[in-house]
Amino acid sequence: MFFKRGSNMNLVHQNISNELAKDLMNGFPLASVLLGRDEFVVMSNSHAERIFGDGLIDRHYLTLVRDPAISEAIYSVKAHGGKRDVRWNTIIANVDRTFLASITTIGTSFLLLTLEDQTQLEQSKQLRRDFVSNVSHELRTPLTSILGFLESIQTVARNDKKTTTRFLKIMTDETIRMSRLVNDLLSLNRVENEESMPPTDSVDLISIINDTIENTEPVYSKTNNSLSFLHPNQPIVVKGSKDQLQQVVTNLLDNAVKYGGPNKEVKIELTGPAHFAILGRTGVTLEVIDQGKGIASEHIPRLTERFYRVDSHRSREVGGTGLGLSIVKHIINRHGGRLRIKSVEGEGSTFSVVLPSD
Repeated sequence: MFFKRGSNMNLVHQNISNELAKDLMNGFPLASVLLGRDEFVVMSNSHAERIFGDGLIDRHYLTLVRDPAISEAIYSVKAHGGKRDVRWNTIIANVDRTFLASITTIGTSFLLLTLEDQTQLEQSKQLRRDFVSNVSHELRTPLTSILGFLESIQTVARNDKKTTTRFLKIMTDETIRMSRLVNDLLSLNRVENEESMPPTDSVDLISIINDTIENTEPVYSKTNNSLSFLHPNQPIVVKGSKDQLQQVVTNLLDNAVKYGGPNKEVKIELTGPAHFAILGRTGVTLEVIDQGKGIASEHIPRLTERFYRVDSHRSREVGGTGLGLSIVKHIINRHGGRLRIKSVEGEGSTFSVVLPSD
């Protein structure tokens, strides 16, 4: 082998071979470290150096990866040949990372350790597991309630009309809640599937917001909320899906009314166009401002997570599914925009949507 120390190879040929090996290593898409039989690093590529830093040559592998499962795999491959795969969980730059470590023999003198970053894959799997668990919980609770009331109506409350009427009302509310959850799940699935397809229609945001205000008037008038809409005199045109942007405004307005509390003012402000650094281009801003209790700062980064609720009891009480802001986030992503949330406890919250202008 051209790497072997003490080789009788011509020095020029050895240098050429080593350069070729380096090029091959650097062209490999995975972080790769070549070990001698003494378990010291002979060669590494740039991907490995981004994980472990520079100066890997002549370091023992244990200074890079101190993991019993990887050590056992290295000893096994040295003794019996073949290949071993090991999952390696570690922390790099204060971030949890997951790698698939593969160890294989190269000839009789070397071992190749490769690391495939599976962090995002593991995160996706965990998100799916959490999603299934959350959906199951969200459906199990009202179903259990309905089954319990049905059993009561058929037995102890069978001849009690007043109690039966009350139970039927609760069952109806729980059924509506499940229906709302299923509709939001379908909506979330749809917007996630369309997220990578930018919209091509030109739509007027002022018209969309006015239509939404008209459609939701029964909601905020029932709670005696006042609503104001401040906007420029000329149309504000963006590339977008009318239905999805209306869904964004509906969800934000619905949240402002539900969590802002009754007898409060809700403001909608549309401004722009102006240059936005976060977009790298000209855009417009839609703000929905409430005068509610506000949101503690530690909750804000997680508000767009599926089923995340600041106050689970309050959210269910007002009919929230925990999916509204997640839907909003995916729609805004599809439109190339940004969602920003500012809140002061005791004063209220501002949800800002920045969209590229047409």
